[in-house]
Amino acid sequence: MLLSELSYLEVEYYLQEKDTILIPTGSTEQHSPYGLLGTDFITAQAVAQEVGKRLDLVVAPTITYGMSQHHMSFAGTVTLSPKTYISLIKEISISFLEHGFKRIIFINGHGGNINPIKTAFDQIKYENYTGILQIISWYLLPEVQEIEKLLYADANGYHATPSEISITKYLNPKAFKTKPTVEKTVTKTKAYQPLSREEFKKIYPDGRVGSAPWLANEKDGKLILEEAVRATMEKVKEIMKLQII
Repeated sequence: MLLSELSYLEVEYYLQEKDTILIPTGSTEQHSPYGLLGTDFITAQAVAQEVGKRLDLVVAPTITYGMSQHHMSFAGTVTLSPKTYISLIKEISISFLEHGFKRIIFINGHGGNINPIKTAFDQIKYENYTGILQIISWYLLPEVQEIEKLLYADANGYHATPSEISITKYLNPKAFKTKPTVEKTVTKTKAYQPLSREEFKKIYPDGRVGSAPWLANEKDGKLILEEAVRATMEKVKEIMKLQII
């Protein structure tokens, strides 16, 4: 069920039976010349909506912007400051808590969002709200990483990965008609974290981080998405069993 397609009365009816909501969150940022700017929110949305469909859970509108300041040297990237993103996550969560949702689960597609989301959770608890606040980053699930390893060995890398790009290629193949396919050298550069936009661009000039996105294909995308949905669904089921104090 998509929250955007429900009336408030339907939400009230849902809350009589269930207290869980899924919130997809990602980013709008460069994913090298090979990938889509919307990769992170497209993948998170696909996982969240399919999990919601299978478990009959409400799925909130996708948060399409994230904390992406380190990608700002690449055209098209949009970022929220850490402070703004923390406030966004906090206020969205509190809105749902005040309406009676007790299990708020962010399905995340972008690494830069993790720390701000957890900080928002800490702030919400500091303000003494009751409820379960969780983040599931689909690409960090062991089951997904195992498939990535089998498909791409160590060429998956950490950003603009063939794994995430395969999913978007499966979901929207037409968008890739204008994207390059030429192979390049995969370099494994170690760098401190966090990085400024200038530091990131110097170390990763085409936006890739140890990845070979030209390996992406629709067949792999379907396989990876299905495993991401299955593994995420199991995590959500575990959260739904937790007792709220």
